[in-house]
Amino acid sequence: MRCLLIDDDIPTVEALLRILNWNDYGIEETMSATNIQEAKRLFEANRPDIIICDIEMPRGSGLDMIKWVRERGYDGGFIFFTCHESFEFASTAISYKADAYLVKPIDKLKLEAALHSAVEALKQSRILDQYSKYGLTWIKNKEWMERNFWRDVLMEAISPRQDIILNEIYKRELSLTVDGPYVLFLAGVPRSQVEGRWDSSIFLYALSNLGSEVLFEQVNHDRVIPYQTESTFYNAMIMERTCGEEPLKEIGERLIGLCRQYLNCTLTCYIGEPVAISDLSRTRAQLEQLDASNIIFRGRVHLQGSPFLYDRTDSYALDMDGFALLFVQKEKVQIVNKLKKELERLAEQNKLDPATLHSIREDFLQVVYALLLRNHIQAHRLFADEAIVRLAQQAESSVFDFMKWAQAITDKTIDSVREALKSEGVVEKAKRFIHENYKQELSREDVAAHVYLTADYVAKAFKSETGLAIKEYLNECRINAAKQLLLESKASISEIALETGFDSLSYFSTVFKKMTGETPNAYRNKHKSIP
Repeated sequence: MRCLLIDDDIPTVEALLRILNWNDYGIEETMSATNIQEAKRLFEANRPDIIICDIEMPRGSGLDMIKWVRERGYDGGFIFFTCHESFEFASTAISYKADAYLVKPIDKLKLEAALHSAVEALKQSRILDQYSKYGLTWIKNKEWMERNFWRDVLMEAISPRQDIILNEIYKRELSLTVDGPYVLFLAGVPRSQVEGRWDSSIFLYALSNLGSEVLFEQVNHDRVIPYQTESTFYNAMIMERTCGEEPLKEIGERLIGLCRQYLNCTLTCYIGEPVAISDLSRTRAQLEQLDASNIIFRGRVHLQGSPFLYDRTDSYALDMDGFALLFVQKEKVQIVNKLKKELERLAEQNKLDPATLHSIREDFLQVVYALLLRNHIQAHRLFADEAIVRLAQQAESSVFDFMKWAQAITDKTIDSVREALKSEGVVEKAKRFIHENYKQELSREDVAAHVYLTADYVAKAFKSETGLAIKEYLNECRINAAKQLLLESKASISEIALETGFDSLSYFSTVFKKMTGETPNAYRNKHKSIP
C-alpha cells in the first residue's frame, strides 16, 4: 500500500515518517507534500491508499483536498489532524467519510490506532467488494466493524463527543446505546515477564483468547481489544453492566489463575466504573495510571474507585553506608540479597509505595556513582548499553523489575572496578591509598607496605611519575580537603587542621601558606564572600 502525507510544516512530516513503523501496517511507500497543489499532482501520478492531511494550510485546506479526491471516486482512507478542535471541521470531515480527526500535538498511540483502523477499514472494504460479487453475507463485516469501533473509542481515534460517536454507530450500522452503562475490564501483564519467552503478537493473541473465553464464553469476541504500551501488554474488555462488583471480581480472579497456569505470568485486573461510551477512553487512561502506580499489589483484582493504601507514617532511608562497604568489598551476592530483604520487609509492612521505591533507587545509584567516581569510571558510558537502559526504564514498575535492574547495575559496577584496579600501576595504587587515608598519620613506609614494595623503591617511582615526594603529595591532598572545609563549614581553624590529618595548628598554617600564599583565615575571609 501507499500513503500520502500532506502538511505545510516540514518538521511535522519528518516526525510522522520517523515515529511510525509503516511496514507494520502494510504500507510500503510514503509520499509527502507541503501544499494541496503538490498533493494533487502526486495523487494523480500515484494514487495512494491512505492520506494523512493537515486541515489548516495557507494554499488550500485539507477539507478542499478530501472534497477533491472524493469527487474523483477515491475510496481510500483519509485521516485529518489539526491544531484546533472544531465542530464545523469535524462534521464536514465526517460527511466526506474521513476515518479519523486528530488534534495536534499528535499522540503516537492515537495516531497508530487511527492508522490501524483506516488500513483495516480499507482492507475490509475491498474484501466486501469481492464478497458482494458472490452474494456473501455481511455478518463477518459486522463483527469486524464492532471490534474496530471499540478500539477506536478506547484509543480516541473517534473523538469522545457524543454526537460524533452517534454518527459512527449509525455509519457502521451497529446496534449500540451510547449511554450504556459499560464496564471496562482491563487486564495487564508487564512486558518484562514476557520478553525472551514469547513473541509479542503471539502472547497478545493468547491473552486475548483467554480473556474472551472467560468473560464472554467464546473465542475472539468483538469486545476484546488487545494492545501494548512500552511497559505492559494489555487486554481491554468492554462489558455491559449486567452484574455487581463481586461476580466481576470472581471472573478476574479466575482469569488471573488461568493466566498463571497456562501463560506462566502474573496478570493484574482492573475493573472500571460503569460509564457511557464517551467516557471509556478516559477510564482506560485512569486504569493504566492505576496499573503504573501498582508496586506490590500485582496478581489481584482492583476496582477503579479503590486506590492502593500504603502505610506512610514513617519515612524510609536506605542504609547507604552499609551498601557502600559491600561495594568496596565487591560482595555482589550480599548487595543483592540485602536489597531484596529490604524491599520484601517494606512490602510486608505495606510501606513500599512508588515514592519510596524511587527514593531507594536514587540512594542506591548515589552509592554506585560515588564508587565509580573514586575509580575514575564514567557512569554514562558504563550504563549506556541497550539492556541496562531498558531495565532502567522498567525498574520502578514492580519489585521484580527493580531487582533485575539492581542486579545488572551491581554486576556491571563491580566488574568494571575490578578491571580498573587490575590495570592500575604501583604509583596509582599509592595515590589511591593516600586519598583514602590522608586524615590519618601516614609515612612513606605505610604507603610502601600497601603496595608490597620497599619504601625507597616506591618513593623513587612516585617522585619520577608525579614530580612530588610522597610527603608533598600527602600535604597537597590534606590542603585541598582543608580548603573545601574552610569554605563549606563553620569549624574553627584548629578543628579543620586536626580533621585533615595535621597534628598541630602551627604546622598546618605553615604548609597552607606555603601552598596557597595565604593564611587559612585570610583564605576563608577572601573566598567565602565570593558567591
